[in-house]
Amino acid sequence: MNTPYRHTQVGWVVLGFAAALVVLGWVMLPPQAPAPARLPFFAIAAFMALFFGTLTVEVDHEVVRLRFGVGLIRKTIPLVDVQACREARNPWYAGWGIRLAPSGVIWNVSGFDAVELELPHGKRFRIGTDEPAALGAAITTAKGGFGQPAAPGHPGQPQPGRTAWLVSIAAIGAGGLLVLGILWASLRPPVVHVGPEGLRVDTLFYGATIPAGDIVSVSLDPRLPRVLVKTNGFAGAGTLRGRFRVEGWGEGRLYVDEGIGPYVVVRLRQGFVVVNFREPERTRALYDEIARQWPDRVSAPGH
Repeated sequence: MNTPYRHTQVGWVVLGFAAALVVLGWVMLPPQAPAPARLPFFAIAAFMALFFGTLTVEVDHEVVRLRFGVGLIRKTIPLVDVQACREARNPWYAGWGIRLAPSGVIWNVSGFDAVELELPHGKRFRIGTDEPAALGAAITTAKGGFGQPAAPGHPGQPQPGRTAWLVSIAAIGAGGLLVLGILWASLRPPVVHVGPEGLRVDTLFYGATIPAGDIVSVSLDPRLPRVLVKTNGFAGAGTLRGRFRVEGWGEGRLYVDEGIGPYVVVRLRQGFVVVNFREPERTRALYDEIARQWPDRVSAPGH
């Protein structure tokens, strides 16, 4: 098939976020963490890179074809439906990927330049590209012209310049840092305070205060039963924070990194609290501190 125009644009921003996830999954977890704990980071990064890492546009004498990444997400636009074609600029807040904006549907992977197609029933479709002039010319040529050429952009619409780029980069960077910051804070070990009045576990969102009168027993268990479901908490990369249902134990609070024993198990009048650290010696030190505070409530593991 004769394809007079074909171009693949690399989504460097998407690939950058994917690389950041891989680095985060590598450096945030201790070397002894089980391999499955890193899988969520790598799986999300691989999905972003494979499915949205590039955008390929092809134009022949009948259709405009678009496909993201490996090609499972694709679209075909018959040239007979294209009523006009113009160069355009996407606003900084439009983002990348597949977006629904006031200007219509946007497919893009990087930058703000685009070619806007006018379709039947007043619909508009924007194709992000780093060579808008060449893509617009290819569509116009394949279509055989549109009569009166369409002016770039919409009348009266300001064209973003260097300031828009800087604002966009700053906004995307701030958003990315916020997401990574929340994820980083969620993966941090809990801070546990032990005192005569009880226990206090501090985390980003799912901390808890346990009065001493609610504590029934304390044990140091080598393993954690199977976690069945999260009811209200954070679960990612083998890190659990908040309320979970545990096989054989029912519902309680977990502040643990799975696969790194031992675990301090505090059984309450209703439910339980389990805490561990990535360094087993810290876990044992916490258990010793709790045992000194309430020696009469120390029990054997599993009880």
